[in-house]
Amino acid sequence: MPATRISRRRALQGFGGGAAAFGASVLFGACGGGDDDSGSSSEGTPAHADTRATAIPSATAKTGGTLRVALSGDPTGLDPSTSRGGNDHNWLYSIFDNLVNNDPTFQVSKGIAEKWEVVDDLTVTFTVPASGITYHDGTAYSAQDIKATIDRHLDPATKSFAAGSLGSVDKVIVSDSTHVTFKLKTITASLFAILGDRAGMILSPTAVQKLGEDFTNKPVGSGPMKLDNWAVGASQKMSKFAQYRKQGYPYLDGIDVQIVPNSSVQFANLRSGNTDLIQLGQKDVDAAKKDSSVQFVQWPSTGYTQVNLNISQKPLNDIRIRQAMTYALNRQAILDGIYFGVGTLANGPITQALWAYNSNLKPIQEDLKKAKELVTAAGYPNGITFDFLITAGEENTPLSEMLKAQWARVGLNVNIVPVTATQATTDYRDQKYPFFLTGFSGRADPDLTIFDNFHSTGAFNRASFNKSYTKEESQVTLDQKIEKARQVYDQAQRKALYDEIQKQIVENAHGIFFTHQSNLVGLSKRVRNFTNYGDGKLRLHEAWLDG
Repeated sequence: MPATRISRRRALQGFGGGAAAFGASVLFGACGGGDDDSGSSSEGTPAHADTRATAIPSATAKTGGTLRVALSGDPTGLDPSTSRGGNDHNWLYSIFDNLVNNDPTFQVSKGIAEKWEVVDDLTVTFTVPASGITYHDGTAYSAQDIKATIDRHLDPATKSFAAGSLGSVDKVIVSDSTHVTFKLKTITASLFAILGDRAGMILSPTAVQKLGEDFTNKPVGSGPMKLDNWAVGASQKMSKFAQYRKQGYPYLDGIDVQIVPNSSVQFANLRSGNTDLIQLGQKDVDAAKKDSSVQFVQWPSTGYTQVNLNISQKPLNDIRIRQAMTYALNRQAILDGIYFGVGTLANGPITQALWAYNSNLKPIQEDLKKAKELVTAAGYPNGITFDFLITAGEENTPLSEMLKAQWARVGLNVNIVPVTATQATTDYRDQKYPFFLTGFSGRADPDLTIFDNFHSTGAFNRASFNKSYTKEESQVTLDQKIEKARQVYDQAQRKALYDEIQKQIVENAHGIFFTHQSNLVGLSKRVRNFTNYGDGKLRLHEAWLDG
């Protein structure tokens, strides 16, 4: 298919995103609540409530104060190259400045770059400041740092989780102090979304060289907040960076994050006035809607819950076992029993929050007879036993037990292996386990979700780390479709390709999907300027406090 050339005007307005139905910026005040119930649908029809707190008139932002936040766990790290958790963004976006940003509706917006031009299908030039930006360690930024950041991702020695999304970048050229050009090997329609994520967070080269592997614990960026302290398992403290490039910003003096694993304890702290912002657990949604002392916000997420499969390992290299695993599940029971009916049944890895959602693809229905037949056909008439890696937690532990019970009905017997999040990532990457209970937070462009998780070279496709892996036919054709989809600018053409890709992923069980999530946030009455971004990531530094 010949490349569809994009006009300069379109490039300046937005690149390959398409406005989302959700994610508008709203100033919140008064009491929370909404009329829509969080239902569920066995047919995968929209059931996400889009519940906004009552909007208040725009007011002059107040400066000062510390935002008190409770989150369920530490970041996996704060180096944009090597951190791997979706929730890491809740810290990263405050500490680092991106070359460009993804706005609340998935459109490209200014970051360090003031403007950009798609010169041709394989050339994009960014106009950046020559000076005026300082890193948290006091060193001065230059345009060369952008090249250094991208080169670091692409260096195999870094083992960057962003390397796969940047694989189409041939080289970065700094032509002068204000112009940086990306030369691409192939058309990459998702380039701006990629640079609005981890890959485009610009690092201090001095700090990277000085700190080495410890950079992930002591990150140095040029963002509006700097990390002052990190007590693992307890708290992180960030403070306003006085030399930030935008005068008078951020409004907050600081952000204190407390690690509180239990969501109900977080909610109790919010209601008592000891916390300003939490990500609500599903079981607390009804109470939050009715509580006039808090602000409640809910909107569709790009995230989904899943079992991540390493299809290069036995027995999952047999498509029949993978398919049996997915037919053996009762997704409605999972949604109701584990997630309190909040969200929708997953029909694949792309949710209703994105334009690429395939509304014609239905969630796989439980079929125990078919699952048993597949297990027998795979050569295990008496069943099979294998290990199931999880990180223990408030949701994962009961969910893993439910999955174990459902699979056992068809002869798929699993030993649950609970480990820490850090250990799980290492063990799974090192091919010690065939599958892992996890979620994925989704991204601003479908390519970032699809490529990294399901392409044979994707950063989160653990089969890619198996040197002896021989791709099955389904993986070969899936790779071809994924590569084609990222090389088309026209959104309608991309949509048709992603419809095919999602169908193939589900039917050939390249992953097992349970639910599409909702973003659930609770706020104290004093929080203003909370913005519900389409990707669900928190930009904590944007808020200000009234009282």
